[in-house]
Amino acid sequence: MKTYPIRMCIACRNRESQHSLFRIQFEDNRVVPYRGYGRSAYICRGCAADRKRLQKIVKRYRLDESQLVEVLKELNTDG
Repeated sequence: MKTYPIRMCIACRNRESQHSLFRIQFEDNRVVPYRGYGRSAYICRGCAADRKRLQKIVKRYRLDESQLVEVLKELNTDG
């Protein structure tokens, strides 16, 4: 049986397999899709669709909400 790496969502703190989460990173108070280097964070699909959870992330990390939503939409269409 093959096992997958388990990662934690930064919003709800639930643990899921890595391939089922969106991976993002922060640069200068902006969110960008993971570029293959540096620190990153994971957001589950449920939290990406939940406006209240996104607002908490925006407040905690001092981000622009519309920019975060755009990046998550882009990641959702990619995979």
